[in-house]
Amino acid sequence: MDNLLRKLVSPFSHLETSYLPVMTWLTKWSIRSFSIPITSEPGSKEFSVIKKIRHWVIYVCTALLWFFYNVTYSFWFYKNIYNSHGSLPIWQKVIAFYFLISYDMIFVLHICLLFRKRELPQVLKTCVWMEAKCISRGASDYTKINILSNLDAAKFSLFVIPVMLGALGSFRPCTPPSILNEVLLECRDGWGDQDAEMWLRVVNGAAQWYVWFSLPSVMIATISRVFLYPSVMVELWIKMIERQLDQYKFGIHGLSGFRVAQVFQNLVNSVMRKPLITIFVLLTMLSEITSLYVIITSWENISFGVSAFFYLMVIDYFVIIHITLHSLSKPYVVSVKLAKNMKSLRSQNAWFKKFLTSCPPLKVGMGDAFTGMNASHRKLLEIIPFPSC
Repeated sequence: MDNLLRKLVSPFSHLETSYLPVMTWLTKWSIRSFSIPITSEPGSKEFSVIKKIRHWVIYVCTALLWFFYNVTYSFWFYKNIYNSHGSLPIWQKVIAFYFLISYDMIFVLHICLLFRKRELPQVLKTCVWMEAKCISRGASDYTKINILSNLDAAKFSLFVIPVMLGALGSFRPCTPPSILNEVLLECRDGWGDQDAEMWLRVVNGAAQWYVWFSLPSVMIATISRVFLYPSVMVELWIKMIERQLDQYKFGIHGLSGFRVAQVFQNLVNSVMRKPLITIFVLLTMLSEITSLYVIITSWENISFGVSAFFYLMVIDYFVIIHITLHSLSKPYVVSVKLAKNMKSLRSQNAWFKKFLTSCPPLKVGMGDAFTGMNASHRKLLEIIPFPSC
């Protein structure tokens, strides 16, 4: 029964014993959209900032196309929705508002990742390094079905969302999130107008497919590699230190490991500092509310494809709220538990007592400037005889 439930909740990844394969798969597919300023060599699991000129050219062209969509759609929204003076039904205004916040807020996340391109590859590399270190010390059965189900939902959405909206752009060229009704078409019959020529439908569908392949890529990279993976790796790392406390009376050998966790959490906080985490939470809340509103009140007025899209968005943002955002509490919870265990040790070592006072619980913050995790930080764990996780 347990295996059946795992298959139902996580049909693609329920057999995974490590997070690394699915994380690597998601990241490599996300960077193929060229909406994230990192790249990977073929056959390698290492990620780095884009270096080749042709990759930067594609990245800039993607950003310009996305910017064009944002500006054009925002202008259309202001002219036809904001200034409609009650001439449109409320469900049309809500759908148009949903795509407005998706275009604009995810573009802000895109810009945030660009300006944090130096820290982002370090987060990716350090997560892989921490998991490999724990596995080498005997960690097993640490994958959780709720995390895997979140990653499976990301896999599904990465391909289904662009296909849905690309098809919508071809068959309903006057319906949001299309921008043809502002650029080339008059759309006299409203969102259901079908006067567009075939070549316009094909071009609009292809452009909308690519834009909506880029948007989920930014979201999925943020969810999987900035929020989920670091949180579960810090949790696994702290549990490794707890095992060490059971074997060493005074717990001194685990202190360097906790310091590395502090450094890494500061690095993660630097990547997710304002406005990234603020925009992400606001986008999640507004998208879940508007999607639920459309499904509950307007399903009779919209086509099957549009309703299927919003059903998918309700599920996706529900998973983000209850799994992704909830996972951000993991470092704090495990570090508080570790601090209590360490304080319960009756050590007479004065240095040990002073160290405890410098170990505040790990938690998600807004972040500050960070110089990076260097080799000396990583060497901290090489010189400690860690037991099995």
